[in-house]
Amino acid sequence: MVLYYAKSVLSNGYQPTVREHMGDVAKCAADYGQEIGAAEAARIAGLFHDFGKYSKKFQEGVLHGMASADHAICGAVFLYLYVRSKPSYFPVLEVISAHHTSLIEYGMLEQFFKSILKSSNRITAPSGKESALTKEEFQSAVKQFKTDFPDFHTFPRLELPYAQDAGNLETMLFTRMLFSCLVDADYSVSIRDEHPDYMETSEQIDFQPEKLLEKLYAKRNAIRRKAGQNCQAVNQIRDELFERCGTMGDLPAGLFTLTAPTGTGKTLALLHFALRHCLATGKKRIIIVLPFLTLAEQNAAVYREIIPNLLVDHSQQDLSDEEREFSARWRVPFILTTSVKFFESLFSNKPADCRKLHSIANSVIIFDEAQSLPPELTTATLRAVNELCRAYHCSMVFSTATQPDFAALPGLDWNPTEMNPDNPKMYQALKRTNLTWMLDRPISFDRIAEEMSKENSVCTIVNLRRHAAALFRKLKDRCPADTVFFLTTDLCMSHRRRIVRQINDRLNSGQPCRVVATQCIEAGVDFDFDVLYRALAPLDSIIQAAGRCNRNGKLTGGGRVLIFEPEDDGRLYPGDFYEAAAMTVKTLSLRHPIDIHDPSQIQEYYQELFRDAKDKKALTEAILNRDFENTDREYQMIGSRGAQVIVPYQRELELYQSICEMARKNGVTPKLLHEAAGILVTVHRSEVLEQFAEPLYFPRKHGERKEAGIYLLRSQYESCYTDGMGLQLPGREPASGFFW
Repeated sequence: MVLYYAKSVLSNGYQPTVREHMGDVAKCAADYGQEIGAAEAARIAGLFHDFGKYSKKFQEGVLHGMASADHAICGAVFLYLYVRSKPSYFPVLEVISAHHTSLIEYGMLEQFFKSILKSSNRITAPSGKESALTKEEFQSAVKQFKTDFPDFHTFPRLELPYAQDAGNLETMLFTRMLFSCLVDADYSVSIRDEHPDYMETSEQIDFQPEKLLEKLYAKRNAIRRKAGQNCQAVNQIRDELFERCGTMGDLPAGLFTLTAPTGTGKTLALLHFALRHCLATGKKRIIIVLPFLTLAEQNAAVYREIIPNLLVDHSQQDLSDEEREFSARWRVPFILTTSVKFFESLFSNKPADCRKLHSIANSVIIFDEAQSLPPELTTATLRAVNELCRAYHCSMVFSTATQPDFAALPGLDWNPTEMNPDNPKMYQALKRTNLTWMLDRPISFDRIAEEMSKENSVCTIVNLRRHAAALFRKLKDRCPADTVFFLTTDLCMSHRRRIVRQINDRLNSGQPCRVVATQCIEAGVDFDFDVLYRALAPLDSIIQAAGRCNRNGKLTGGGRVLIFEPEDDGRLYPGDFYEAAAMTVKTLSLRHPIDIHDPSQIQEYYQELFRDAKDKKALTEAILNRDFENTDREYQMIGSRGAQVIVPYQRELELYQSICEMARKNGVTPKLLHEAAGILVTVHRSEVLEQFAEPLYFPRKHGERKEAGIYLLRSQYESCYTDGMGLQLPGREPASGFFW
């Protein structure tokens, strides 16, 4: 009797056979498949996925500790022989062929299937490797499979969770969900063979919402006591929102929005909804999705006081070995992540990205700052959200102070339940600013600087780093140096945090404080200025900016917010949609003064903005063609991630020198990236950057080295990073400060 092995001998001496491995993966995948309503499809994927290992070529590779042949395509070909006329099996074929590489659309795969079945030679599989089986070798492999799995005979039509009239976006999402079941089962069973306790250590199933609610109520009461009598009106509104969200949590699963002004305690109110909703509907986990790392850090600090086992999962989080497994699988009850990681995973074609997707099913998902969705991805994103709620038993909340009217998008079905329908009363009750629209003619930065110099507590937010630098220099000429501050993403994170502390110290003590900034302060930074100037921008940015004026309501007559259009012959905005949104604001303001405290006027703005809005053409075409690779490429939450420069911030020079030494000696490692996170600056013009900096590389692999997209300033240009304005490279046209 010939034994076919799935792997080389493991460190514990065990060597799993193909029959054992495929049987275990089929069972595990079926369990995961139940979560997405496709247990049988997942079981069949697991049962066939390693069929190609019944080959002499693969077994030779196992014997010598290396597998050079593509076995995945063979399992798909074998199944194809039986189900080629059954479309419900096409997603199963897609995931089997991709479980070590990346998803490819069935129509393209079918060409490979036919070629393998016709050719007596080994053909090149989509992975670029030779297939493990030829036409002649298939017969013996089939015989062995039937010996190992004698009870497997029929291929009935599979019941799949998507609707009969589903579009490509929805069917592609199902394929990724099924892919997730197979990939997670395959990886997990493989690790379990070597580490028998892996399943227990890589997930947490102890989720007790009722106990967490007790801790939440204690936290809320402590905040109320600390706030004191001076905040009675605000406390009353916060209590009202908190209780309202809890009551809404008792409703059946579905799609929700939460619209409430800043300062109303949405963070805890949303947690109240989520925990009550888990109790009412049996949801097994809560996922908090945030657009900015600063918000992730702030909210994580709040949630950790209530949720002891919170998984914070984003690109700059330093994870322990245990947390790294949690991050790969998301088999934990409470996750806080970024919109980049969450939404891009829904459109990915890669095993590592998709592995966690089946764990999203039957979850409560809170998306805070919902207005931050990139416009060129909005329709595709919202269709995916609808499908998560419809087919995968999720409940999702879109929360913001500036709720976009997504129903105005052409061709989109968007019918959420608003959790706070009386929000107009809250906006009026918490009105803390008075807006002046100065858009009849462009205004020079000389004038803005002159007016700022006469104020004690003032901030101007502009759209471009170039504008911030110009205004800051003019303001410095008019004011004492210790009263003027500069905040853009030209400053590394450690530098920005120090400046934020200095600004708040001066504001709290009543000392003169004048700040020039880009949009980086509009989320996650709690400033409180008496006067705020805002360069014309999208309405949500204007409202976010206004939230930094008279934030604590100490000015009885309200703070002053002045909207102006900069005088500049060059480009005024960081992108086309951003400009279109700003022009929509200008058009509406000429019709009537816009009241940012009136949700109906915010709705009017979005209806105007979304009238002709469309996703970017390349993404739409990729989905239309069911092209997984191009969909993955085109769906990017941040259009240009740019290059990152490690900078010599004066207060972190010892760290800088240590990182420089490590980078040149060992290359760019996860440990280095974590330690360097505070002294990185993103530069979007890398072709300019390369004149002033040297590229760093990942550690050598197979004798090759690959650029990491991380740079060090050349020694003669280290002086380009200053304590006043951060990184100012000669000849560099700074981009916006849009992401922080």
